[in-house]
Amino acid sequence: MSASYKINGSIVDMTGDGVWPYMSAEIREQLIAPFFDVDWKVHDISLQARDKTQDEALNAAIADLKTHKTAVKGPTITPTTEEARKLGLSQKWDSPNGIIRRAINGAAILRNTIEIEGIQKFAPLMHDVTIVRQAVGGIYGAPNVAIPGRGKLKIIFEGDDGSTHILVENRKVDNGVALLTTETDSSIRDYAHALFQQGLAMGKSVIFAGKDTINPVYDGRFIDIFNQIFKESYAEKFKAAGINFNDKVQLIDAVVSKIPQGKMNGMIIALKNYDGDVISDQVAGEHKSLGLMDSTLVSADGTLLADPPHGTAPDLEAAWHEKKILLANPAAHIFAYAEAIR
Repeated sequence: MSASYKINGSIVDMTGDGVWPYMSAEIREQLIAPFFDVDWKVHDISLQARDKTQDEALNAAIADLKTHKTAVKGPTITPTTEEARKLGLSQKWDSPNGIIRRAINGAAILRNTIEIEGIQKFAPLMHDVTIVRQAVGGIYGAPNVAIPGRGKLKIIFEGDDGSTHILVENRKVDNGVALLTTETDSSIRDYAHALFQQGLAMGKSVIFAGKDTINPVYDGRFIDIFNQIFKESYAEKFKAAGINFNDKVQLIDAVVSKIPQGKMNGMIIALKNYDGDVISDQVAGEHKSLGLMDSTLVSADGTLLADPPHGTAPDLEAAWHEKKILLANPAAHIFAYAEAIR
C-alpha cells in the first residue's frame, strides 16, 4: 500500500535509548508509511551518541526542531554519576528534556489519558483528563541550601539599576534547609498563551489549580496574568468555541480529589511545574499507567515536541537483543507520533 496523504513540512524524530529506537522504526514503517508520506529528520540522541559527539547529536536535533517546529522524542536515559562511570562516559550528561525545553522556550507540558476500549482503569469514572504543567520555573533549578544554625534569613533584591530592596528581613530559622523558587512574568505569559491555545485546539474548558489561600502573591500572580492574557486575546475565541476559563484559582487539593470521581472529565487542569509533575503521574496511576498517557511540550510560538512520558524500560532490552522481541507497551509512543502528525 502506498502512502495516500502528504504531510506538509518535515517532522524531527529524536530516537532515544533502550528498545525505543527500534520501536520508533517499527511505528514509522508499519503504522505511518502506508498512510502518510512524511519527511522525517531522524536524529540519534541516545546517551552513547551524545557522549560520542560531545552533545552535538542533541544540538543538531534541537536545531532541526527550531527549523521545522514539530518533533517526536523517544525515552532517554539521564545517568547518575555512578551510571556514567560504569558506562565509561566522558562525563555525566544532563537531562535532554531540560535542555530541549530551554532551547525552544518550552512553556507548557500537556498530558492526556489514552482511552482504549476494553482496558479496565483503576478509576473507572475518570476519563478524558488533560493535565497541563508549566514547563519551566518553580523548584526546578531553584537554589536549595543548608541553614547552618539558629538565626535570621534575609533575602535582598539588587536591581540592575543599582536599587536594592529587602524582600524578606526577619525570617527566624534554625538548623535545616531553605529553598528559593522564582517565576518570571514572561514565562507565566508564555505559559498562558500555550495553555489557552491548547484549550481552543482541544475544545476544552480550562481551570488553574493552586493554593492562593496559602500563597496569595505567588499563585495570585499566575491567575492575574492568566486573566489579563485571556481577556486580551482569548475571551471571544473561547466564547465562540463554547468553552470557558475560570478566572479564580481552584484549590488544588479539592481538584485532585475530584479527578478520580470523574468530576474533572473533559477539562484542562493547569498547574505549576512541580504540582503538574506529581499530579500527572498520579492521574496516570489512577488511569492505568504512564504507558497510557501521552505527553506534549509546547511553546508560545507553537513549537511542539511529543514524547511518551515513561522511561526506557531497561528490563525489556534483553528480550530484544537476544530474541528480537519488542515487549514494551507502544501506546504512548504511537500517540506521540499521532500528535506530531496531527
